[in-house]
Amino acid sequence: MRRLAQKAIDRIRNPWVEIRRDPIIVLGNQKSGTSAIASLLADFGGLSKTIDIPPLWGRKGARIMRGEQHFADTVLRNKRYFASELIKEPFMTFFSDQVIEVFPDARFIMIIRDPRENIRSLLNSRGLPTETTEVEESRVAEVKSAYPAILDPDIWGGDGNDYISVLASRWNKAADTYLARPSSMTLVRYEDFILDKYALIRSVAKKLEIDEKDDISAKLDIQYQPRGLSNRRWLEVFGEQNLATIEQICGDRLLEFGYTLSDTD
Repeated sequence: MRRLAQKAIDRIRNPWVEIRRDPIIVLGNQKSGTSAIASLLADFGGLSKTIDIPPLWGRKGARIMRGEQHFADTVLRNKRYFASELIKEPFMTFFSDQVIEVFPDARFIMIIRDPRENIRSLLNSRGLPTETTEVEESRVAEVKSAYPAILDPDIWGGDGNDYISVLASRWNKAADTYLARPSSMTLVRYEDFILDKYALIRSVAKKLEIDEKDDISAKLDIQYQPRGLSNRRWLEVFGEQNLATIEQICGDRLLEFGYTLSDTD
């Protein structure tokens, strides 16, 4: 009931909302640290922010990817999400050409995370095992119902009976967004952010000519998303078969971003 009321209010307000023509747009696969980095950067610079855009989630975003609907139409129907100085929405990563077309004056940040850690985090957050894909069909169906696009091989590629391959193919699509236009985006590796959060935010702000307006030191360790089960070696997390699947599908691209293969570092 509350959601319906909010939609009615949005329809009333929408004509008077002004779309920001030159926002900072933060892209990256889900569970790559996009929420934390975008929020801290916005707070550092005293910028208004939009963190996540539900009208682009799931099948809605997939329709834009397939060309069945144009991103510009969604922007016009949901202006309030696009009125901020900083806008973060992972699904925009997968139709970035349309985003650039609508926001030609935007500045883009691309967040990348090691695909093995990224996939581990995605699976942990949805209660799916990492070391096998032999899961009760009812559990997989439950996840697909709650997140209708995330495990769909028709959208991402991969084997529909092996969600590891689907998520690895999804990571590739996100990586290709940056690799197609590296000179047009500021790249941030999640691992570099973890090493020194404040230094990373300050460095990105300097590149984008964002002045420091607020002390974010007390916000650096806020958990913006539920924490996954980390601090385990990849072979232990995935087992030989799943680890090999990820590295076979993502191998060339993960090397492009300075990651290494097979848990050797």
